[in-house]
Amino acid sequence: MWITLLVAAAFAAFGSFAWGLKYHFRVEGEMPKRMRRLSGVSTAAFLLFIGVICLRGVTPGSGLAAMVLFLGSAALFWWAVRTTRSRPPAVAHTGNIPTMIHSDGPYAYVRHPFYLAYTLAWLGTAIGGGPIQWIPAAVIIAWYYVTAREEETDFATSAVAADYAQYRARTGLILPRVLQRSP
Repeated sequence: MWITLLVAAAFAAFGSFAWGLKYHFRVEGEMPKRMRRLSGVSTAAFLLFIGVICLRGVTPGSGLAAMVLFLGSAALFWWAVRTTRSRPPAVAHTGNIPTMIHSDGPYAYVRHPFYLAYTLAWLGTAIGGGPIQWIPAAVIIAWYYVTAREEETDFATSAVAADYAQYRARTGLILPRVLQRSP
């Protein structure tokens, strides 16, 4: 029973991400090579997670924690989709120079809510899948962090750089700021 619920919650999150890649994010021309590579690594790591939990099972505590992370991840993802529906962001690794800043919805708290959603889901695989799953989860989470830092550089060289600097001063990169800096 736990495995069925856990797999369903995992598919809710990762299925949402796959939907977003195909139907939400802007892609001009061909999918960037690095994005295709990230998708391949993510798919392999997700299949590893499914295999691990189906073969070894999952404890109720880790299963519940993973489900909470998967469902929270999916909720955050769809909140970010709703927020950016009228002006979807470009898919990762395009190197596009940004022309707009999203600052409402989850963007009021973090500059990269999609990456936070993905991070929560990968933490769910690590908690639910156990020690072997921590390795791919850590690699993929680090990949999102590096990508977010690269996108920050793109904003710093864009026409919206000054506005982005102000926005950046009040929001966290991937995690919300717990303590605001004083002005």
